[in-house]
Amino acid sequence: MQFREMIQHLSKHAKDMSVLYVEDEPLIRENISLLLEGIFEKVIIASNGREGLDLFQQHPVDIVITDILMPEMNGVIMIRSIKEIYPEQHFIVTSACEESSYLLELINLGVAQFLLKPIQSEQIVRVLLEVVNNLYNERTVREFTLHLQQDLLHQTTLLEQYKEVVDVSSIVIKTDLYGNIIYTNELFTKISGFSHDEVIQDGHKLLQHPEINSEFYEELWQTIRSGKTWQGIIKNLKKDGNHYITDTTIKPILDEFEQIIEYISISHDITELFDLNEEIWQTQHEILSSLGEVGETRSHETGNHVRRVAKYAQLLGELCGLDEEQIRLLYSASPMHDIGKIGIPDAILLKPGKLDINEYKIMKTHSMLGYDIFKNSSRPLLQAAAIIAKEHHEKWDGSGYPYGLHGENIHIYGRIVALADVFDALSCERVYKKAWPMEQIIQFISNEKGKHFDPNLVEMFINNIDQFRSIAAELQD
Repeated sequence: MQFREMIQHLSKHAKDMSVLYVEDEPLIRENISLLLEGIFEKVIIASNGREGLDLFQQHPVDIVITDILMPEMNGVIMIRSIKEIYPEQHFIVTSACEESSYLLELINLGVAQFLLKPIQSEQIVRVLLEVVNNLYNERTVREFTLHLQQDLLHQTTLLEQYKEVVDVSSIVIKTDLYGNIIYTNELFTKISGFSHDEVIQDGHKLLQHPEINSEFYEELWQTIRSGKTWQGIIKNLKKDGNHYITDTTIKPILDEFEQIIEYISISHDITELFDLNEEIWQTQHEILSSLGEVGETRSHETGNHVRRVAKYAQLLGELCGLDEEQIRLLYSASPMHDIGKIGIPDAILLKPGKLDINEYKIMKTHSMLGYDIFKNSSRPLLQAAAIIAKEHHEKWDGSGYPYGLHGENIHIYGRIVALADVFDALSCERVYKKAWPMEQIIQFISNEKGKHFDPNLVEMFINNIDQFRSIAAELQD
């Protein structure tokens, strides 16, 4: 990126940001201040650490740029004091060679950006570009997360209100000891479309939906004939061929000798509630999928990566016997597995070659960055997203990160997404590698059975490889 382009990019993303610049040398202070004032909306100037600390306490800023050796209070003490006020503060430190003894302490304080004096304009602009981009991304994530939480709260509030409206009405049906319908109320007739005489004559078979198997009804009748109350959801057939769904309680009615004389069914029509719940779920899924695509776009991945991983994870969840709710959570939350990468600097995230040790350490923090986005939510979907973001790089043998969990100590969501993510990564071209042949991928995953991956999941994957290939073909880039 050319110098002018960097300035334009900075001006665009830093227009609402503020800077505190602390420097005791008047000439340097004047020159750098002019540059900063051309970029940032608000620039505060201080000539020593004491003045800088006082100004920060009065006017907190987004970025602090400071020299080290200054009168009254040096830059290290000032940084330490500001960190006590605001631990997440972003700093850029300017230093001369003879001040290198302070660098380790500054690194321990979390300072990552340094400028060696004498400072060149292009040098400071490049460092500012990195810091501003990180701040901009942090703000974007916070704002998106806030909007997501507000939207989910709004949708949940609507769901609760609809439920209250639906629950004020009840469908009442009574049957005799033999299951023959002997009474229905007007609401039943209105909702089902069947008249009282029709159901009296033909009974429950008119209402039995073909999707509900006979074992369901056998279990229901076994429960109530034993004198117990049955509660559950029933999908019923309307006269016009459509369906309605009821939240139903069926209770045996006893005489004075505690003998069953009839059964009464009290039902609430929750068809609208189910449809709304499905709409809310789809909205949540689309929001998380879109957010996952945003994160992948930044790392030059396609949106199809998160879609494929979601489908692979869904299939693995079905194969290993997760229940329907868990599979839906897994499918919708898995696009968040690498969302923490939005907090990784471009220089590391987009590096075409192999990362060095320090770069790899920074890259690995994306799992906890992703976890931190969702960890405080009480929503099951966002809790699942937090788990997946945190644990999808853990390995079965305990050699993964961030915590080195092993075996079944790793959540099943993390184990499933780990395999799905690696399979997709190997089968697709990335900035740092070519796509692998399918036979080589299968061999690699087989070799990692019991090491990187859950052995049972590997078996399911290999035994059903054609289904995974079908997903890959359907959603290819």
